[in-house]
Amino acid sequence: MMDRDALLAEFQDPPREFGMMPFWFWNDDLDENEIRRQIREFHAKGFGGFIPHARIGLSRRVGYLTDEYFRFMRVAAAEAKRLGMYIVLYDEGSYPSGSAQGRVVAENPDYAARCLIPITHKIEGPARGYWRPNPGRAMKDRLLHAVLARETSDDTLDPDSFMLLDPLDHDVLHYDVPDGAWRIVTVWNVFSGGIIRGVFDEEDDNHALAPAAGNIMDADSVACFLRHTHDQYYERLSEYFGSTIVGMFTDEPNPLGRATRRGPRPHAYTDGLLDELRDEWGDEVDTCLPALWFDCGRDTKAFREAYHRAVKGRIERVFYAAQSEWCEQHGIALTGHPEQSDEMGALRYFQWPGQDMVWRYVEPNADSALEGRHSVAAKAASSAASVAERRRSASELFGAYGWHLTLDEAKWLLDWHLVRGNNLFFSHAAFYSIRGRRAFESEPDISVHNVWWTHFGLLGDYTRRVCWAMTDGAHVCDVAVLTEANVIGWRAAAELLTSQLDFVYVDGEALQRATVTDGRLSIGQHEFGVVVVDSDYTASAEDLDALAAFALAGGVVVREWDAGDLGADVRRLHEPDVVWDGPSDLRVRHYRKDEADWYLLVNEGEDTLDGTITLSARGELESWNPLTGDARPWGAVEQGAGIVTCIRLYRRESMLLRVAGGEPTADVPPVSVPGAAVATLAEGWTVHNDDDVASDAPPLGDWSQTSGLGTFSGTLRYGVEFELSEAHVDAARFLDLGRVGDIAEAFVNGQRVGVAAWAPYTLPLDAPLIAGANRLEVHVTNSMANEFDGRQKPSGLMGPVRLLGGHAGHE
Repeated sequence: MMDRDALLAEFQDPPREFGMMPFWFWNDDLDENEIRRQIREFHAKGFGGFIPHARIGLSRRVGYLTDEYFRFMRVAAAEAKRLGMYIVLYDEGSYPSGSAQGRVVAENPDYAARCLIPITHKIEGPARGYWRPNPGRAMKDRLLHAVLARETSDDTLDPDSFMLLDPLDHDVLHYDVPDGAWRIVTVWNVFSGGIIRGVFDEEDDNHALAPAAGNIMDADSVACFLRHTHDQYYERLSEYFGSTIVGMFTDEPNPLGRATRRGPRPHAYTDGLLDELRDEWGDEVDTCLPALWFDCGRDTKAFREAYHRAVKGRIERVFYAAQSEWCEQHGIALTGHPEQSDEMGALRYFQWPGQDMVWRYVEPNADSALEGRHSVAAKAASSAASVAERRRSASELFGAYGWHLTLDEAKWLLDWHLVRGNNLFFSHAAFYSIRGRRAFESEPDISVHNVWWTHFGLLGDYTRRVCWAMTDGAHVCDVAVLTEANVIGWRAAAELLTSQLDFVYVDGEALQRATVTDGRLSIGQHEFGVVVVDSDYTASAEDLDALAAFALAGGVVVREWDAGDLGADVRRLHEPDVVWDGPSDLRVRHYRKDEADWYLLVNEGEDTLDGTITLSARGELESWNPLTGDARPWGAVEQGAGIVTCIRLYRRESMLLRVAGGEPTADVPPVSVPGAAVATLAEGWTVHNDDDVASDAPPLGDWSQTSGLGTFSGTLRYGVEFELSEAHVDAARFLDLGRVGDIAEAFVNGQRVGVAAWAPYTLPLDAPLIAGANRLEVHVTNSMANEFDGRQKPSGLMGPVRLLGGHAGHE
């Protein structure tokens, strides 16, 4: 085990495996030198590696899974190896996974995705006669079942009247019904017509040449997919597997494919699926099928849920399990994510369970951070990793957040995931090219083409440090939330998180496998003292037996709770790990690593958090700053078996508190925090561009409202000269830039002060001020959205710009 100084050195520059790994869109004609150049750019920003991702716009000269494609893959692998970086392969030509850019269906058309659709016929009784359902002219459409039912209202059928009809030749059906409204529901097994997005311009959604989706619920189809994709990668790149190549990313597999052409309301299907339902439903499965589309009374919801579980279970056993086994056999990890944000069941097959955060599913200062199906995504991945005792849990993030994504939002998103337990980040996406319409393919580019790329290393190094701190140890957490594996509930989570009560999601399967010892529920790496049943979860008889045994052994079970009271209920019934009486925006994760306790504290809100916090761990306290890599003693006093300390977290701020051997002490150097204004720099400003040409931008104001600059995205340089007295020099401790759009890099008397990429735009004045004449330069970079979207987002240095004093803050 490393000593403290060796740990700090590693914290300051962690191994590359902890760095971000961007999706790297190979979306144009490729060039060897440009491949190498962009990899070196990734390396310079602290990235750990990358995911080469064939994407719409790739040239036909290169192609996908061709000799030329693999030649470029070898160029990228060699450069990654040289730099000590890593590669995660991507298993498809665009997405969703399972088609090999249409090669699966091209090899065997029967491998195309299938579905069930209804074709119905209304009858007014009494009547007798014949009817032939007509699904169209497709040669391989197959009638699965025909059910006759009394119709009680539109879209509502009487389940007690259900009768299977046996088709005659040519699928003709005979009926003989008494008085009333009747409906024949025929259920057809058909090709879905679903597609994937390919890699060439003409293979996108809504194009006639979009590749056909493969049937990911059919073992032969999946074997074909692995042969065309995975085996090809290994054949061409085997010497890099397990060293430079460390993973395979599978992306939101969809059993229907995208843009299904058959309907109405298709349901994913493959041969044999109904047999898997018979264990639960017996022979009633056949007559219950209309419940997929119609209200059929008491069993409608239960049957739909059972069918949904059967589909998910089939995908898990056939698609994910095959990928997982292949990856394990070839020395790499299966990673990526399932189709939906609230799915966790499939993640048991992932060596690195993951989820994705795209399309602004969650945003700062919005209800989405705590409410709705997407709010559970990060915890779904980290919980799956905890239950299965996996080392890493992943998140794909930033995709389709738009060119208006700021580093401010990016920092918030990273913290949102980190404090929920994710320790591997696949940033979406680095664009090889933004030529033409490539700039608008799930934008933004988070790399070389973005005006803020120069400053992205701030987040690259920050993320690498926190991921390092939150890996190769043990998550300390006493609360489990029982939920449905593939429709994870969010209500309990929201109340626990806002009460600084961390938790792990567990499903019924994990609960029933758990062991109970001394009032603790052992699941994966955890021993839980509390189980909360999510309000949207219906516990099975087996669940109830497991919960009863846990409670009998002294565990705490919270099955019923009122909205708004869950946090207080859990704290009353069980000693909490962390006590915080301040605003609810504080999020906490406790991790034990290298014989020390680490607390990641995140301000998820918009206002400063200021107050005392009680930690259950006891020892000498330090603050390790993941933005700078610095560490310093932090004042604390004993309280019971733990310690109490004071914290102040500004907007977008986080901190790592480390509790190690020794005793807490309040006798530490005080932390200096911004105080009153010493001087205001309001006059004499000039503005120039990077070529040192004077700009028309206002000296202190929003340049997006200036003629000629409304769609300018880039950097302008602000300068001012000012006089200070000795007293001012002695008093000034901070530079406050006021309002900025969006990123400011400051220099005092030619020496760099630092970068402020989010509010509050306040920097410590480590560069020397002098009595007499001084010069301040502020280089401001705005948003790409002004050039690419015409948004005219506020841009520039708007101020007021002030020198601030400092005073002792929290220790």
